[in-house]
Amino acid sequence: MRYWVWLTQLPYIGSVSANRLLDKFGIPEAIYNADREDLVKITGINNRQIKSILTNRKLDQADSILDNCEKCGIFILTKQDKLYPDRVKKYRDAPPILYYKGKIRELKHTVGIVGARRCTQDTKQFVAELTAKFVSDNHTIVSGMAKGVDSYAHTVCVNAGGYTIAILGNGLDLCYPSEHVKLMQAIEEKGLLLSEYPPGTRPTRYSFPMRNRLISAWSDELVVVQAGKGSGALITADYTRKYNKSVCFYG
Repeated sequence: MRYWVWLTQLPYIGSVSANRLLDKFGIPEAIYNADREDLVKITGINNRQIKSILTNRKLDQADSILDNCEKCGIFILTKQDKLYPDRVKKYRDAPPILYYKGKIRELKHTVGIVGARRCTQDTKQFVAELTAKFVSDNHTIVSGMAKGVDSYAHTVCVNAGGYTIAILGNGLDLCYPSEHVKLMQAIEEKGLLLSEYPPGTRPTRYSFPMRNRLISAWSDELVVVQAGKGSGALITADYTRKYNKSVCFYG
């Protein structure tokens, strides 16, 4: 596991590059031990990335992350794990590892529900009724635990006894937004918390679009409710279209 964590912490190596390396070498430990001659043969890996691999052959950071995971009750799912969904791993930008809390289930049909952070009472009611309908049809609800539509969808699903997945743009030892502590605890108990970021990682403007692509990847279809211009929900919708999945807009 330490080599998986090492790979994902390398400077200049993102998910796409990491997956190219894994396609060639099979396992992260082989990448760790690769020489320059082997690395230069890989299409799409540049000199800066090769230098990053060759000059960062230390496992101290990976070991520290694993220690923090153990302290925080955080587990790690790798792309080689049978519980890593095929619907996600097939994409070239799929994270090689995901940190998680809660229960991983085999997924049948998943629905992403995202939208406005500020909602009218009518919008809240609409989201509640829509989510309850999906839960009654035994669909998994996927969202980002943000204020507004995201949190309403998660809450209704949990209260209805459904299974929900919250994908976060920060480490799972942090709650963002902070007022969702109880919701986060409820999702951990009855659903699944996911992040591609190790414990201690705070949310940034960059991490949220990355989180949104995962919502799209884990969702078989996406529902967008009252998304404003330039909102994260529309970024999620763009990724969903890129992945050739259905997007429905309301409001």
